[in-house]
Amino acid sequence: MPAMIMSSLNDLGTRIAIFNGGADDFLPKPVSFDELIARMRAILRRSTQMTAPVVSFGNLHFDPIGRQVSIGDRPLRIARREVCILEHLLSRAGRTVPRASLEEGLYAFDDEVSTNALEVGIYRLRTHLNKSGATLRIKTARGVGYALELKNDPLPRRSNLKTTLP
Repeated sequence: MPAMIMSSLNDLGTRIAIFNGGADDFLPKPVSFDELIARMRAILRRSTQMTAPVVSFGNLHFDPIGRQVSIGDRPLRIARREVCILEHLLSRAGRTVPRASLEEGLYAFDDEVSTNALEVGIYRLRTHLNKSGATLRIKTARGVGYALELKNDPLPRRSNLKTTLP
């Protein structure tokens, strides 16, 4: 977990102790809000690049850093929104993801979104998965949301989800 320390104590000894104690960054007070946000983004990028695992479910593999999806060893070319849907479903593989949660994670606050945009994205993602020979499927829970599950697994379990470091 990345750690940033903000302090009014700004002498060299204090900063060295903070970094030796495990902090990823140090900001002396007073703090510029814009600089704080920029440093937080930088820390998050670094921590993601170092630790983001490749997620596998069935024969599907997803690299969250490169935003790459593959079925077996074949890359799967899908649109950005479909990758977002897949990533959200993978994060909760084997469980139903509420429609509202998918929509919140999929669209920015100012995006123009049609009423059936999620259904279109799910339909396209299903088509790509079926054509590619994926061993997983997207199941609709009517009135609730969607779930990612293995095709031949009568009792989908979260334990089918595997993560490996690159």
